[in-house]
Amino acid sequence: MIEGVTKLAIPTPFRVGAVNCYLLEGDPLTLIDTGPNDKASLDALDAGLGELNRTVEDLELLILTHQHYDHVGLAAELKERSGAKVAAHELLAGFVADYEAAMILEDDYAAAVMELHGVPEKTSTALQERSRSYRRYAASVEIDHVLREGDVIDAGERTLTVALRPGHSPTDTIFIDTGAWSAFVGDHLLGHISSNPVLHRPLDHEADPRRRRPTLIRYLASMEETAKLDLEELFPGHGENITYCRDLVYERGQHHEERKERIFAEFEKGPRTANDIALRLWPGLPVDQAYLALSEVLGHVDMLVDEGRVVEEESAGVITLRAAG
Repeated sequence: MIEGVTKLAIPTPFRVGAVNCYLLEGDPLTLIDTGPNDKASLDALDAGLGELNRTVEDLELLILTHQHYDHVGLAAELKERSGAKVAAHELLAGFVADYEAAMILEDDYAAAVMELHGVPEKTSTALQERSRSYRRYAASVEIDHVLREGDVIDAGERTLTVALRPGHSPTDTIFIDTGAWSAFVGDHLLGHISSNPVLHRPLDHEADPRRRRPTLIRYLASMEETAKLDLEELFPGHGENITYCRDLVYERGQHHEERKERIFAEFEKGPRTANDIALRLWPGLPVDQAYLALSEVLGHVDMLVDEGRVVEEESAGVITLRAAG
């Protein structure tokens, strides 16, 4: 960990486990990401700051990396208690301005994607109910510093450069400290697991599930852009710090190439829906993971369609996929 930066591992009620928030000492005293809007998470954050002889009320700036509950959920609470300014990319600023409305649109989009790709209505309904129950883990917050690509922001005696890295979510943003050859990357890159290329509603593009953004293709391109920076250390949203990420990016690329070929082998056996493939790859998958699995499959399908190896055919409102030729 570089001098003046402290990692606070905040417990969450989610499968992913603890989320990393980073306290940047100096002017302005800055916290990067917040943890979810959950009492146990807030208590842990209060305790972690207390061990550093700090309080929430001391915070002067909050920086948010992306739209997921565990990264933005406490922003409104912390802003109210501290008076801190909140900074985020312009796409994220629009999302968190009315979190409830944004999540309703998210769920509607996800339901349309699931219906189109063969997910049973029972599964879709269960996932929507679960998503609605999770909305309590975040709240709307006004963004004071709306950031754009290439902007710089002063945080804890350092200057951070803003770079959008869509893929895991449309709002994934990294904050690059060129003076320390490091970056705060949220869930853009994680050392212990591959970030899922979730099929979120696009925020800068028509929200048509038949013209969805190729999430995995964008994510692979985003990782390559980060690798080109040749940074010495990345501070991720979960798990341990990442040093010299080029090898990790290469490994992620190889992983997705192998999975793409595994998926294509299924299409060679005959036409399938994306949901069929998900169930074949992950039999016995818990219902709460169904949309993540569908996102993973469709990410690789996009690659195969782009390569001209798979063709989409729609009938009665459901898309079936088959090997080309």
